[in-house]
Amino acid sequence: MKFNLGKKVSDVFVIVYVTLTLFIRFLIQPQLGEHYLISIGLGAFALLFLWALVKSKLINPSWFGLFNHNTDAKK
Repeated sequence: MKFNLGKKVSDVFVIVYVTLTLFIRFLIQPQLGEHYLISIGLGAFALLFLWALVKSKLINPSWFGLFNHNTDAKK
């Protein structure tokens, strides 16, 4: 049995996830001082985790309708 979220729920999950990771990075950045590579690494890991969720089809975002994959619309 595969568990995956619908398109709208996945879009909301992506919005909340990106907002929370940015908020956490803004909170942590003053404590890191001059260590910008750690902050960049945390951001890259957060994006990698999101990419892994999409590739495993756990979340199925429609990217807010920006990319229309309907082949009938091309004709």
